[in-house]
Amino acid sequence: MDLKALQLTLRQFASERDWKPFHNPKNLAMALVVEAAELAEIFQWMTPAQSEAAHNDVVQRERIADELADVLLYLVQIADHTAVDLKRAVGRKLVKNAKKHPPTRPGLPAGTAMGADIETHVLVDWENVQPRDADIRALVPDVTDVWLFHGPAQRRVGEHQASFGDRVTEVQIARAGKNALDFHLSFYMGYIASRHPDARFVVVSNDKGYAPMLEHATHLGFSARQVGFGGAAAGAAPPRARTPAAKKAVLRKAPVAAKPTARAMAPEEGATTGAVVGETRKSRNRKPAVKVAAPVVVKVAAKVAPKAVAPIVAKAPVSRKATPAKAPAAQQATPAKTPVDLKAATARVLSGLKKTADKPTRQVRLLAVIKSLVGPTADEPLVHAVLSRLLAGGEVAIDAKGVVRYGFR
Repeated sequence: MDLKALQLTLRQFASERDWKPFHNPKNLAMALVVEAAELAEIFQWMTPAQSEAAHNDVVQRERIADELADVLLYLVQIADHTAVDLKRAVGRKLVKNAKKHPPTRPGLPAGTAMGADIETHVLVDWENVQPRDADIRALVPDVTDVWLFHGPAQRRVGEHQASFGDRVTEVQIARAGKNALDFHLSFYMGYIASRHPDARFVVVSNDKGYAPMLEHATHLGFSARQVGFGGAAAGAAPPRARTPAAKKAVLRKAPVAAKPTARAMAPEEGATTGAVVGETRKSRNRKPAVKVAAPVVVKVAAKVAPKAVAPIVAKAPVSRKATPAKAPAAQQATPAKTPVDLKAATARVLSGLKKTADKPTRQVRLLAVIKSLVGPTADEPLVHAVLSRLLAGGEVAIDAKGVVRYGFR
């Protein structure tokens, strides 16, 4: 059964009959209880044995089927209105129940069949660490699938992963760059989670930059964590993919590091920083250069200092004092100049969305559209307030994955 398709069908069914104003979580939950009571009514005065044989009667089986369908339909609608992914919720609940209620008879597998089949995906930052298959199994004993993310210059990445067979996947990033591999790994984790919402995820890396992404995934209910690895695997190629970038970084940082040194600030003639640094470099290589160049630096500084240095010194205090004084005035003036009618803003956004042929399907994009429709006075609190009104009115629904659905045509 395709629950998403069923939710769309029920949503359209309610809209065509003007039932939408009555469909909210509170009313739907009460209706669900009523239908469950009608199902219980069928078996109310039966003995346990009679209830077990009730479906053998064609009329009774039809009544049971009708009430069961009503219960399911209201349940699916409640999930739709509360942005709950029923399939994922059921899988997680079965695993929780298996842990909460362990088997009482020895010899039987603990947990449910669904829990036993849960996959554990290990995503390895190969630019950061290079574990062998044995190392990965030691770090994550329940591993089922391995993903190796590596740079374009790294070779023989999967050479020591033979024990995983076809359950290991090498992912070469599109091109090298700062945090490029991190973004690739995060994208693939989201992709895998969309296909396997009950899977567990383990990132193998010593890079602390994955923490925010993993914390967010955990907050959403996914099983996601990170483990470090003590060192490069024996026999693995050294991580040289970042060497050229590291060299460029050193070259870019070297001049910056040289300017604030004590030797650069030592001369008392008031020479500019660039001139002194250049002079300092010459003095390291050959002493005669200092004697010849020193008088020239003094003469240039004498001509430039009165015109160039003095105005800069005079203006600096003004900017420091003016900034704190102006900031509070601007902050206090903003609310007075831009009063916003939330009801009118919501109506304007709703009208604009109805006229839009290509409606945004993701929450992030919807927020941007709301901001543009409200106008230049829109700030983040106002945008979220408008979205809250749209959600409360049933005009918009957003599921746990950020997918947007609309209650109007």
